Amino acid sequence: MEQAALPEWESVLIEEAIATAERRLEKEREKASKRAIQLAREQGYHRLAVAIDHPVRASREHHGQLRLFDKDLTLFDGS
Repeated sequence: MEQAALPEWESVLIEEAIATAERRLEKEREKASKRAIQLAREQGYHRLAVAIDHPVRASREHHGQLRLFDKDLTLFDGS
């Protein structure tokens, strides 16, 4: 059996629907990409804020803080 050819207006309608769907898909992809970048930025800002609020304490010394002695000695430190 041979398939009947579609009328011209129907072919145009189908092509327009496909083109519209492809444009919509491209816009959605762009929005998703922008949203992913925004979420990554927000996550970075959050990590930075947490790091500033809770710094890692490697030692009791704070840079830029004035001290009476170069190093606070304890009773058992070597002379």
